[in-house]
Amino acid sequence: MFNWIKLVERNMRRNLRRTILTILTIALATFIYTVLVSVPASMDRVVRDASGTLRLIISNKTAPWEDLPARYCDDINKMPGVAACVAITGWFATWRDVSEPVFGVGAGPEIGDVFPDYALTNQQREATAKEKRTAIIGEILMRKYGWKIGDTVTLRGTDSDHMEMTFVIRGQMASKRYPNTFLMRRDYLMAARKAHGLPDEDIAWNIIVRATSADAMGPLAKQIDEHFANSDAETRTMTESDALSSGLSAIGNIRAIVFALCLVVLLTILLIAANSTVMMVREQISDVAVMRALGFSRGAVAFLLFGECGAIGFLGGIIGAGAALWMFSGGITLGAALGGNGALWVTPAQTLNALIAALAVSIVSGLVPICEAVRLPPALAFRKVV
Repeated sequence: MFNWIKLVERNMRRNLRRTILTILTIALATFIYTVLVSVPASMDRVVRDASGTLRLIISNKTAPWEDLPARYCDDINKMPGVAACVAITGWFATWRDVSEPVFGVGAGPEIGDVFPDYALTNQQREATAKEKRTAIIGEILMRKYGWKIGDTVTLRGTDSDHMEMTFVIRGQMASKRYPNTFLMRRDYLMAARKAHGLPDEDIAWNIIVRATSADAMGPLAKQIDEHFANSDAETRTMTESDALSSGLSAIGNIRAIVFALCLVVLLTILLIAANSTVMMVREQISDVAVMRALGFSRGAVAFLLFGECGAIGFLGGIIGAGAALWMFSGGITLGAALGGNGALWVTPAQTLNALIAALAVSIVSGLVPICEAVRLPPALAFRKVV
């Protein structure tokens, strides 16, 4: 048996510049493919994580974009099956310019009871109670903007009022589930709204309730909606996972778009690898003829040529997928796409998926030229060179 690895390595060095450029091009395409396939996977992860919570999201039934009275929590806390209730008011803001968006969440001290997965420490709760400008921030958002605990941050609203608020970062959330959260005191947010001439109303974007058990969630949701059925702002109550799924569907069929882009990337890899393979095989026709004349079977020669295609695809895939895993394994914010929830994570599973795709496409790209080359009789192969 001939030294297959040595021959593959020698053939790859035959035109080293072309080999390197092909590997780097495949690496770039594989990097893009890895990130793209991670988008729907990350969204599924957000929804899947939310399905294990005991939270209910309450919004305005007749106009989901309208607010709810924050005082609804007073009645909800009296209902059986309620562990905690908190009114949430959001604020779309930017840091230094519009390219640095921040989604602020104003909440009361009950937030830690409704979201135990925020993992707020006693020190963070005490700091929030003492200082109205306190902000507790998710890990990814902290890393994205280079913030540190103790920093003073000024945010500016994106609405026409251009409201400004200054915060002191007093803690980072230990939870991996909400890495983009910018948590602030709701009373501070409402006071700033009033100071900037906005309506002096105690309103909430959503009211979030944590049930005492999974069995209590269904009856509790029904009871809440029935209780406020004849109010000025009727409610629609759903589980947290249903609310996130509904929000994702409202921003379009992202999954179909991403998969379409993945197909384009794979076709790009196929065309690049096929072009490189055609030139590689054309240069090696004489070698194929010599090997066939020396008694090598068609299968052995094809194995050698496919090995070179596979090696190029494997190296490009390793570089591209490995770079994506290195850069995004810790997550990056998806910003507006998920309204501050979740992030984009590249996992080893997606990295392996991309590596297999690059390897498979590179091998497939050589099917036609390699099969044509090994079918040539040795003498005819010599004449084609001439």
